[in-house]
Amino acid sequence: LESKVIDFIQRYSLISPEEIVVVGVSGGADSVCLLHVLAKWQKGLGIKLHVAHLNHQLRGVESEDDAKYVSNLASSLGIPITIGRQDVAAYRIERNFSVEEAARELRYAFLARVAREVGANRIAIGHTRDDQVETILMHILRGTGITGLCGLAPCSPLAHDSQGMSLPAKRSNLLVIRPLLDITREETTSYCRKHQLDPRIDSSNRSLSFFRNRLRLQLLPLLRQYNPSVDQALLRLADIAKEDSALIEQQAYELWDEVVRQGNNAIYLDRKQIASLPVALQRQLLRAAVT
Repeated sequence: LESKVIDFIQRYSLISPEEIVVVGVSGGADSVCLLHVLAKWQKGLGIKLHVAHLNHQLRGVESEDDAKYVSNLASSLGIPITIGRQDVAAYRIERNFSVEEAARELRYAFLARVAREVGANRIAIGHTRDDQVETILMHILRGTGITGLCGLAPCSPLAHDSQGMSLPAKRSNLLVIRPLLDITREETTSYCRKHQLDPRIDSSNRSLSFFRNRLRLQLLPLLRQYNPSVDQALLRLADIAKEDSALIEQQAYELWDEVVRQGNNAIYLDRKQIASLPVALQRQLLRAAVT
């Protein structure tokens, strides 16, 4: 597993020597595995680590115990840690979000704040291959274009700033890296067991009130009855989508100067020229102009 993770990091140039990397650690097997591997390879990669843990205050004593566990783990590895607290339930009501949306926005805003405080520009998250499969399927069910079919990227700009505001991709200089995207959830659990890390188990992961949980616990097992290789099929779909998306982006980039003019803090698009292009290129140019 360690070799696979380090190879993945090097293949996608996720981390450069001398960098400070904030590692988001919930206490679950995936993030604990990620932290442990990066801690073992800290000198080899020539990096410094800083752990960040956000207490969402959704599960009472269980949430407090998660924070204590992560704090003790970071201490045992000799890695500094920042622990934050946010009332996700209150924020959800204030913004009229789902619990999942509220927790995600506050979590990434917290990670951005920690990164800026410690001088990091990369945030490592423990998303695995299983998360990738679930994300692709979730996007399909909600309705998506080719970009959504690509799923999670090994490296992407942070979607929210330290105040929780959504950022266009080009404006964010904080990068989220996902070194475990080639690793399965089963592998991270096995790794933690082997190294006696005893990760925390989030009881909310079994709740069917959350969309991702229903997808993971009900829909994917059903789909595997129709196609035992549905996970691989979805990952293959993402790879194809990435290749097609890259081509469209390249063609749009080459057309940019012909159909777009910038000035007075605005972007002007030549409507006649854009209307003559294939719809796929029209969408990409409009997307590029907005972001």
